Amino acid sequence: MRAVFQLLAVIAFLASAALAQVSVYFDQPGMRLRSGTATQNGARWTVTLTMENDNANASLPSSYRRWWGCGIRGLSPSGTTLDVSVTNSGYTDVILPVWSSSADGVSFGSWSRLPTSATPTRSGTTHRFTVTTPPGAVDVRMAKYFPYSIEEKDALLASIVASGLGTVQTLGSSRQGRPIQLASLTDPRVPLTRKRRVWIHAGIHPAETTSYFVVEGIVQELRSGSPLARLVLASLVVDVVPMSNPDGVALGNYRTNAASVNLENEWGAPYASTQPEIVAMRTAIESRMGTIAAPGTAPIDVLLNLHSSHGLSWPFHFQHVANPNFDLATNDSGVIPEVNAREGAWIAAFRAASPFVAAGATQSSTLSPPARPFVEAMVHDRWSLSPTWRATEQPVMAITFEGTYGPAPGATWNTPADWRLCGRQLVAALADFLDVLPGGVWIDDLSHCGPAALTAAFLPAGARVDLTAAGTPGDLAGVFVLGLTAQAIPLPALGCTLRTEPLLVIGAPLDAAGRASLALVPPPGFTAVRTQAALLGASGTSFTTSNLLELLVVR
Repeated sequence: MRAVFQLLAVIAFLASAALAQVSVYFDQPGMRLRSGTATQNGARWTVTLTMENDNANASLPSSYRRWWGCGIRGLSPSGTTLDVSVTNSGYTDVILPVWSSSADGVSFGSWSRLPTSATPTRSGTTHRFTVTTPPGAVDVRMAKYFPYSIEEKDALLASIVASGLGTVQTLGSSRQGRPIQLASLTDPRVPLTRKRRVWIHAGIHPAETTSYFVVEGIVQELRSGSPLARLVLASLVVDVVPMSNPDGVALGNYRTNAASVNLENEWGAPYASTQPEIVAMRTAIESRMGTIAAPGTAPIDVLLNLHSSHGLSWPFHFQHVANPNFDLATNDSGVIPEVNAREGAWIAAFRAASPFVAAGATQSSTLSPPARPFVEAMVHDRWSLSPTWRATEQPVMAITFEGTYGPAPGATWNTPADWRLCGRQLVAALADFLDVLPGGVWIDDLSHCGPAALTAAFLPAGARVDLTAAGTPGDLAGVFVLGLTAQAIPLPALGCTLRTEPLLVIGAPLDAAGRASLALVPPPGFTAVRTQAALLGASGTSFTTSNLLELLVVR
């Protein structure tokens, strides 16, 4: 009888082994391998993942072969030990991969780093690690680093539109017909003539995914309703292209588009480029900048080119060398000193706002003459270099910011949360660099009842707000009404309406022209106040009301 039980146990084991057919797949968007195999080795499985060039294009350099992603199915719910080899890699630094697991092979959880015990070892072009799949998982997806999908980009853009704080436009289409989209985030109540413009694009190298998470953090902060966000949105236009190379994302490419073109290099001759992604962004940049003779309304002041780098632990910038003798024909290394100085000020502002960024070391760039294959070179050479441009406009602060795949603060492996926080801190750095904070801005509802017009002027750093209500000669008296919330209160005779609660009413004498003035000194911190002027007409029986101003001040 004992022999019978032993035989049954052997049969059961063989049956379970036959059923547990672990296999590798890489046919989903964003995945890329040349091949993937799984071979049983006792109670373990040997998994070999062979990396592939972008678009399986053998002519591309091996340094472009830096992305892998796949799924492994047929796992035991009690846990399966996988001995994984990633071969034919084009990178040499050690990166702790990420995974997402599923109990049914359909719905997958969020991505996370593998346990640190699975930190790979490298020999030549092969990275090896061992990991046991989590209990309950029958399917796991793995990747070199946290992936980012077109669906996530679409959800981000939808959230911007739903917030009412931004618009989304399609600049053009990729080679395979996917939209190249731009979101403009700003407070629409403030005229463009009173704003400065920031341009940010991410993912021109499609698998450099830290750039997408930084963009998500920027959007999160701008949608937060914080004092910082409100003041920035009232002072700036933030134009964001959240995914510059959607074909590359869908195809699982690391560095190129569907035509195996490194789009970054196209900036060296952007007006000769036939790549639709570059044509779309170049045209949008040019439409915002205008020409030397006729600058656009709120031309780009800051341009951030977001990337990711191998081999380093901390984020960093490429600051361009200052060349006081710059000449586009004979001495085209680096940038003019004015641009270099602005870059230094930007880097200092970002480092002050982000301990994560401050941990990195700034690198130097000559912009690789004579090709100068970067968007920073395009805006420098076409606009910032011109003395005529600089006579009326700032030279563009255009710079590359690189994320990394290594450890975050505390020497743990970084995650999307680190990059989203970095994006939020980037907004604070913009406010510092562009003198938004400390400072103030006023938002005009443009609605008058009668001729009275209310205007505001801020002293530097928001130290004082000077209000002026311009009525008509012969008006008898004026008051400034200050409140925090909207409230409609009809006034006598003319049917004019106060549109703020009268939390504070301050009388002000009128001069001969019918003007009343008031100087406000905001307290430290954040102040958001609604103010309106009411003027008593010459008859002594009717009031007119001015437009309403919302004052936002941070001191």
